[in-house]
Amino acid sequence: MHRIAIAGLSIHRTDVSGLESVRRPDDQQRSAFLRDLADALGASELVLLSTCNRVEVIYAREEGDAPDGDDLPALARALCVEQDDGADLAARLALRTGREAIHHLFRVAASLDSLVLGEDQIIAQVREAYGRSADIGLVGTLLSPLFHAALQIGKKVRSETELAQHPLSVVNLAVARLANRAGQHPALAVLGAGEMGALLTRALGAAGLPPSVIANRTRERAVVLAGELRCAAVSLDDFVAGVVPVDVIVSATSAPGTILSAERLSALAAVAPAGRGLTAIDLAVPRDIAACDDADVSVICLDDLRAEADANRALRAEAAAVAEQMVDAKLERYVRRFHEELAAPAVACLRQESSQLLERELNGLLGGRLSHLAEGDRRVLERWARSTFGRLLHLPVSALKRMAADTNGHDPTDTEDAQ
Repeated sequence: MHRIAIAGLSIHRTDVSGLESVRRPDDQQRSAFLRDLADALGASELVLLSTCNRVEVIYAREEGDAPDGDDLPALARALCVEQDDGADLAARLALRTGREAIHHLFRVAASLDSLVLGEDQIIAQVREAYGRSADIGLVGTLLSPLFHAALQIGKKVRSETELAQHPLSVVNLAVARLANRAGQHPALAVLGAGEMGALLTRALGAAGLPPSVIANRTRERAVVLAGELRCAAVSLDDFVAGVVPVDVIVSATSAPGTILSAERLSALAAVAPAGRGLTAIDLAVPRDIAACDDADVSVICLDDLRAEADANRALRAEAAAVAEQMVDAKLERYVRRFHEELAAPAVACLRQESSQLLERELNGLLGGRLSHLAEGDRRVLERWARSTFGRLLHLPVSALKRMAADTNGHDPTDTEDAQ
């Protein structure tokens, strides 16, 4: 257990600018990036969980030194967007190891560490992150059971608590904001046709705010998503140029920097079809949309949603308390099973060698000094010996299991750890 760690940043410890300072590989670079990251940490197993609200590396070492704070400078250099030594980023990274790391991952999967408690996207993101590493052989005996347990508790919380039955994700917050301020049937554009763009498009349609146009860096991908709601599709460059006038923009691209400057926002607001200016919601990290002082432009970013998310946490406090108890119970079961499995080889060896010793001693005794005993007396003696031996064996077996638990996941037979 001490060989498992989680290190990274979340929206609870930084702001959007802080998250923008961390590298996020695209689909083509991801496999190589994960392998390079594992090499930088000397990790035998590694999963990268990268969402709008967090960038966290879950890693493990089967051999060598256990994860500790000395790993953070190497991790920061690998994650830092700027070409420097990563010292500033290293100082902001949070490190959790052993039981604390496991507890954190369970809370993340249960949506208890999300910007909005109960949001329904995180469990899919955890599953996808695990799958990507599994596909390239970066999960094994340490992280595989951990992620399976995390996904189990995430599903249990979703299905058995009010927290899960009434989710309110960042997407839902954005849709609610638009429903309250956009007016009826606004001309609405979704920028980005990836996972978040698809979620936005479907949520807007379900709320009676179907997009008028979907823009993406590659128009072909926008066409596929636009076909679901029978709306227009354009390239991102064409949209920025003002080809399609709109009243509302919701942006969630994976662009490396700003795609709509303040000047472009003002230009788009001037030609908004409804004549009420432009509303722009930016859910991207890094930001897609620049700040704008134009009175006809209203820009809402992730940081603007934090107050509303805090209010939702208060409303869901009772359900969250129940979910926390479920997570704690799952953690105890996982830790207990981990300790039992850690002690199992030593216990099995002890039982086997002790049983063989008992049989040798009984056979020698009954074939020697007590060979004169009648068959009935021999059976009585054997039953007594086996019963007494079993009770005596229980003492060292229990001691081994307690030792495994007391070492916080360290193998008590591991001489390297003991040094």
